[in-house]
Amino acid sequence: MSWISLSVPRNLSQLVAASIVLGSLSFFPQTSHADRIDLGSLLEQMIDRRQIAEFPEPAFVCKQASSYNRHSVTPERADWFTGGDFDQFYGCDLVEGRKEWIMLDVAGPGVVTRWWQTQYRGAGTIRIYLDQAKEPIFKGTGDQLVAGDAITGPPLAANRGGGRNLYLPIPFAKHCKVTFESSNTKADFTKKKPGFTNESLFYIINYLQYPKEVDVKSLTGSDLESNRELVAKTGQALLQPQKHHLDFQRKVAGGKRMLKPGQGFTRKVNGQGAIAAVRLKISAGDIAQAMRSTVIAAAFDGKQTVWAPVGEFFGAGLGVNTYKTWWRMVDKDGWMTCWWPMPFKESAEVSIINHGTTESVEVQFDYLGIADWRWTDRTMYFHTAWRGQNQKEFVGADLENMEVWNFITIDGQGVYVGDSLSLYNRPRIDWGDQRWIGPWWGEGDEQIWVDGESFPSHFGTGSEDYFGYAFNHTHPFEAPFHAQPIAKGNWGIGHTTNVRGRVHDRIPFKTRFKFDMELFHWQPKRKIDYATTTHWYAFDGATCNGLRSTVTIQEKVGALPTDTEGRIKNSNK
Repeated sequence: MSWISLSVPRNLSQLVAASIVLGSLSFFPQTSHADRIDLGSLLEQMIDRRQIAEFPEPAFVCKQASSYNRHSVTPERADWFTGGDFDQFYGCDLVEGRKEWIMLDVAGPGVVTRWWQTQYRGAGTIRIYLDQAKEPIFKGTGDQLVAGDAITGPPLAANRGGGRNLYLPIPFAKHCKVTFESSNTKADFTKKKPGFTNESLFYIINYLQYPKEVDVKSLTGSDLESNRELVAKTGQALLQPQKHHLDFQRKVAGGKRMLKPGQGFTRKVNGQGAIAAVRLKISAGDIAQAMRSTVIAAAFDGKQTVWAPVGEFFGAGLGVNTYKTWWRMVDKDGWMTCWWPMPFKESAEVSIINHGTTESVEVQFDYLGIADWRWTDRTMYFHTAWRGQNQKEFVGADLENMEVWNFITIDGQGVYVGDSLSLYNRPRIDWGDQRWIGPWWGEGDEQIWVDGESFPSHFGTGSEDYFGYAFNHTHPFEAPFHAQPIAKGNWGIGHTTNVRGRVHDRIPFKTRFKFDMELFHWQPKRKIDYATTTHWYAFDGATCNGLRSTVTIQEKVGALPTDTEGRIKNSNK
């Protein structure tokens, strides 16, 4: 996404203030996967941590509608990388004399699961139509519907980092159409050049589609009213993940170790179950380097499926960068916790290894939380992979020579559930007469290809848009499913870390999953330290192209800021 924008901070609304504080996740009934899918069942699934490790039943596909530039037709042409991903639509309806531009137009049964957008003027009207109804079920501005309380409220609808995000699921039985009306939107949107002469609406809408025989109840106003308490309790649970993890039947203590370069230790668990939590802390003189050079690895039933630098596995990036989401948390004292469930049939082991070359690292491995697990034919193994390169050159806006960064390519069957991006930006700050060329690194769009499709079913509008914020926002923020723990590198030299976790917007795949991100920096020939960590579940036999290179993680990382600027202090702005 292009351009800088000043965002208005939003406070948590009365939704959370009025919520009932819950004692444990067991308050909520475990999802029954009943025959009918409706708002209530979707809310229950949202905070049912077990369902993420089971292949979906009933099956669904996850797709995405967005304002990506329609000149992007094939990667064989340079205009595949064209920017200007705003005010691009899927057609236009003339309704009672007004033009309604189509943002989404899909057949059911299905569910709208995640909606991100932002716009420059903010003056347009959005309408949501279900099942070919003549009147919309919801009507309002983006700030009202996607970031405000017109449908729900924080944390399921909120402005985070300038991006409007709606996570309340919207089920539909037959059809869903989303339209946008604004006098600032022009008819020649396929030819328009970037600029503030129009509405400048960027949007991404993730949605699920089920087989025709699946029974989905379309959302109604009465559903929102009857589920008001459940909506509030779900929001409260999402804001307190540390209180709503899977119940532990036992804890396996890790202990405290000083690891010299090349040393490591392992904790093993025997019998069927699932690792429901991992909690540890590392300390070192050069904490940024230690977070990169110290690795966490895990094997389940004798097969290693997890390998990543500790800082990036937990989403902290390089350094102790505090944040909290539904799946991971880093607190101010440096304790890092992960709640991805990791089931196993016979055994599990987790190892911490110092692959650094010069400095010892102190590891305080608090515990592995072990939960009971009933293994089924839908249960999958947890995977984490890391890919990184220091001094990766970005070519700027040179479309002919632009590259993509492959987050991950997976062969096999599974479900993609989250990722994080950690980078060190090295822009040229003094640009002479061309001061308008800023140091922003994230103009590139994501492209996700599922099961060999000829065109990506997920084509985004900007790197920061994928992570739920907007306009290269330079302040940290956190939310249940996305966060920016540190933002020093968004408009200058320094580190940035972006985190995203998925629940209803997780992506099933049957044979192959490929995730690319365009490398599009505003400045030409800039060298960035760029690393991505990906998380997914898969059946036995799945393979990927993740790196397990000790040489790469031993390379010197960029220096941390000497002050607290760019880290979470004005959270959620």
